Amino acid sequence: MICITGIPGTGKTTICKMLNEYGIKCTELNKIAGEYGAIKGDTVDVDTLISQHINCDVIESHYSHLLDCQYVIILEDDENRLRERMVSRGYIQSKIDENIDAQRSGIVYYEAVDRLPRNHIFIIKEDSRGIDEVFKDVLNIVLLLHKKVN
Repeated sequence: MICITGIPGTGKTTICKMLNEYGIKCTELNKIAGEYGAIKGDTVDVDTLISQHINCDVIESHYSHLLDCQYVIILEDDENRLRERMVSRGYIQSKIDENIDAQRSGIVYYEAVDRLPRNHIFIIKEDSRGIDEVFKDVLNIVLLLHKKVN
């Protein structure tokens, strides 16, 4: 399973939709978590999801890297753009700051590296590029890894 992850606002869901349009099945993990009753308020029971042995080609969520992934793609973006996106989504300032600090500190990477070899983790930065350029990078990685996974 290839897991696409990153803090909120980095484009995970958009990339997942683009992969589906391209013909690569990508699943939003929150939908699966809801089906298994693993979401209670803002808390996700990752252990429940792990015990279900989720079998997807590509999955996306800000916590997908905590599952039994074979590869992880971490999306990152410019802090100012992330702040704007989170404000537009109604995030409170403390949650925005928490998410930005998570990207700055590389916590997603370090959580992934606790579970996988470093050469199974890819970081893609959007920065000044557009989502189409990020999609091309993700697609190239997914196509390469998809051959290895299957």
